[in-house]
Amino acid sequence: MAALAISALTLSAGVQAGVLRTTVDFNTVDPSPFAPFAPLLLNGDEFYQNGLAGRTMFFDPFSNSATAQIGDFVGALMDGSDPSACMSVTCPTNNASQYLAMLNDGAVVFGSTDGFRFSVKSFSASWIGNGDPLQSTPGFVRLQGMRNGVSTTATFALTGLNAANELGFANFSTGAFGNLEFDYVYAYGFACPAPGGGTSCTSFNTDRAQFGIDNITIEHVPEPASLALLSVAGLAAFRASRRRAV
Repeated sequence: MAALAISALTLSAGVQAGVLRTTVDFNTVDPSPFAPFAPLLLNGDEFYQNGLAGRTMFFDPFSNSATAQIGDFVGALMDGSDPSACMSVTCPTNNASQYLAMLNDGAVVFGSTDGFRFSVKSFSASWIGNGDPLQSTPGFVRLQGMRNGVSTTATFALTGLNAANELGFANFSTGAFGNLEFDYVYAYGFACPAPGGGTSCTSFNTDRAQFGIDNITIEHVPEPASLALLSVAGLAAFRASRRRAV
């Protein structure tokens, strides 16, 4: 029984050691040469940040409008410590680091440049206002993961103004969505109407869906085949121990 317990402990340690995890914080991005006007982001731009185990993540901001043109303004890498960065929009006040702001119904797709699959375990996000009155839930962020052409979505409600009349980032755990690994993931917003305008929140058709996203925790767990090899190795060690004890 002691040998079995040791084997199980070894397997558990091996599984934990095999898990890869990192947080994308947008503080050290590489925009060149595909985002020449960064920190402003245009439809068709691409920038990069470190990913899992030395890999590189790509981020492609884009417009989903039927009339979109390459070069349309869709977002920015926002410096939360610089109040002048938010002269034309109402930015969150509780994030002094750099974060990704998607504006004017802009969306972003991201993944590993080598196609390495990953899950999204958590992130932080905030609504970004444009001066219009806001409901208590001014909008939503939706994550849409793609794997082998199959889509899975999860939607998260963003909060409006607090008692100090300010917007702020909140942390979100992705729940069951975070248990799935994807080839790439989209993030886009839904805008809700002003107070009294109803409850129908829509995406890509108002130019008002605006959000900031930051601290995206991504993870990769070894495939079951890899875990099976660990299990077989542990079982073999247990059997060898039993033979020595006889």
